[in-house]
Amino acid sequence: MEEKGGKVIERLKESGDKAFGLKVTGRVTAAEVEAFLPQLEFAIKDRGKRTLGILADLSGMTGAEWKARWDEIKFLSKYSDHIARVAVVGAAKWEDVKAEILAGTVLIQAETRYYPSADVLHAWHWVKTGDAGGGAGQTILPKGSLMAGYVPEYSEV
Repeated sequence: MEEKGGKVIERLKESGDKAFGLKVTGRVTAAEVEAFLPQLEFAIKDRGKRTLGILADLSGMTGAEWKARWDEIKFLSKYSDHIARVAVVGAAKWEDVKAEILAGTVLIQAETRYYPSADVLHAWHWVKTGDAGGGAGQTILPKGSLMAGYVPEYSEV
């Protein structure tokens, strides 16, 4: 599944022990999500009981199939205890990204912040350390807010 000679979802080289970064380019399909998720699953399992931060660069994303979103939500709910923070970078329209991101992150209860593309270094710092550094980024979802303690009934679907 490639977008004009490159992968639609790719792991960012800045990923490391405390954070996993991914960049999305083009329209995401369920097959691409299914092919990529094992990399993220490995990073989560490699951390053991320690939580992981996730940075998602959506600056080149043009959309996603519903099945791709569904697979993402199922994955995030399965590993909700292992994800501490989610930084969303560079999505084009703030209001659109707010709705898109809330769909997935509401289930994991991770603190979620939005950063413009120009603030990607602040996003990496926050996702690795939890230090927002003077308020860079905008909170989408505070930790432990909506649906705290909710276990989705579809988790075995």
